[in-house]
Amino acid sequence: MSEKKRVKKEVFISEDEEIVIVKKKKPSSWKRILGRCMLSVVLTIASLIVLAPFLLRLYGDFILTKMLFQTWSRYYPWIDLTKPSAFSLNGVNVYEQTEPNVTVGLWYIVPSDIEVDHSLPTLGDHLKHYVTSVDQPIIMYLHGQDGTRATHYRANHYRMMTAFGNHIIALDYRGYGDSTGTPSVQGVVHDVLHLFKSIRKACPQNPITIWGHSMGTGVASWTMHYLFQNITNYKKPSGLVLEAPFYNTLQGLVSYPLTRILKINPYFMQAALDALTTVKLDFPNNEIVASLPLPTVIIHAEDDAVIPYFHIELIQDYVKQHRDQSLPEVRFVVVPRSAACGHNHIYSYPKFQDIVSDFAFLKRSPPT
Repeated sequence: MSEKKRVKKEVFISEDEEIVIVKKKKPSSWKRILGRCMLSVVLTIASLIVLAPFLLRLYGDFILTKMLFQTWSRYYPWIDLTKPSAFSLNGVNVYEQTEPNVTVGLWYIVPSDIEVDHSLPTLGDHLKHYVTSVDQPIIMYLHGQDGTRATHYRANHYRMMTAFGNHIIALDYRGYGDSTGTPSVQGVVHDVLHLFKSIRKACPQNPITIWGHSMGTGVASWTMHYLFQNITNYKKPSGLVLEAPFYNTLQGLVSYPLTRILKINPYFMQAALDALTTVKLDFPNNEIVASLPLPTVIIHAEDDAVIPYFHIELIQDYVKQHRDQSLPEVRFVVVPRSAACGHNHIYSYPKFQDIVSDFAFLKRSPPT
């Protein structure tokens, strides 16, 4: 005898006083699954809000470092980082050893009219081969906190910049992509400084611009600060570009999308402040920009949802109050909300070429 399925029933009496039995259908399986998933998400978020201060006090160093250096996100093992051509880029993949146990991967991308020689072994060899005049601008591109040098919008950015005739060198910091080592503020700045020195040895007089995006603006600022304070035997960079920068580490943390949710817990911010005082994750962009003795351009989109637009306003106010008038100008470029560029796509702004072409330190000197 087969088992009878249990079915919920409702009984009611019709207008004709007849008894009517209606079988209630069970919710479909996908609706039950969706409901459970939504409940799990809500419970997870609620748990994070409640536990965040406690976790920060116990594991603040680990949590804040992982929030800043997201080496675990957007790295797809099936993407071959050794082939810039797979991303429609004219360039080569090179590795530089920055410390005994640290090797970083980088792309050297050149304009499409240059024929690339893949047999050259080092970055210095490539630079000497392709950079044929001392007025050729070279851009060091420092990416944000997640992904790799191959992330799609970064590849689009390189392509746009080389179309202006620039040479781009984009690295993955230690721990990112196929670079070895573990990231830290001191470590990633060391990697960039090593790369700068390698470029300078091959091209001692060429204008070098450091271009940082998002978290890369903090790396770029610290690198510049160190170069001007401690490096005397190399020609200094010609300019600094900060794209979608944050004011400083604390403001960056406060504005972080996940943090905006966690701030519901009134104890979270105090725990975060206490953690920041013990963890060396300081990126004081506002202070460094106000003191750097070189031309600086800051670009920010009004519709940036990752690092809100008010960060550029805070930097602008700080610079007005603290920057010596004798220093070169700091230019602020606002990309309107109507352009819908957000955090990662400022290169797609229709006026982007006009903006970049106006940066004197990114232009070739006219022939004499």
